[in-house]
Amino acid sequence: MSLCQLLSILELFHIADGIEKARLLPRFIQVVEKNFLLIMVIMLEEVQSKPVVCVQFFLWNILDLLRYPHELLRVMDTPSITMLWTRYTLWIPLYILSVATEGVTLYQALPYIEPAALNSTHIHPPVFLMVYLPVLALGASVTIWQLLKERQQHLEKWKKKMKRK
Repeated sequence: MSLCQLLSILELFHIADGIEKARLLPRFIQVVEKNFLLIMVIMLEEVQSKPVVCVQFFLWNILDLLRYPHELLRVMDTPSITMLWTRYTLWIPLYILSVATEGVTLYQALPYIEPAALNSTHIHPPVFLMVYLPVLALGASVTIWQLLKERQQHLEKWKKKMKRK
């Protein structure tokens, strides 16, 4: 799982090269966020066995299973209305669940972070968490707003395309 997630950095190159049509900054934030959480989970063995980690990985994989086939069909110029609808409709509630699960994972990891972090940093972990969780919620809100906007644009474009035929 960690190798696959670390390879997600390639997504940024796909966007930069124009292979995938997406915004670079939101995807960059998502990749960094996922890799940060994954590294934290790998470093803290106590957190690895938590059920929320399994749910988090499951949601990440489902989100990718919704996104990648749609992007592949777009690159091949064979769009599918079913994939389009699925990508932009199911992705939104799953993304909300994923962000909530990430917050729960961080919250559950806090007791295991504190003992090690107190000796090595000047930032107290609860303070970091109190700052990170609102930023996570704000970022998720912006992403959801953008997804809703993209959903409307793509579905309207598809409807116009179908009326011409």
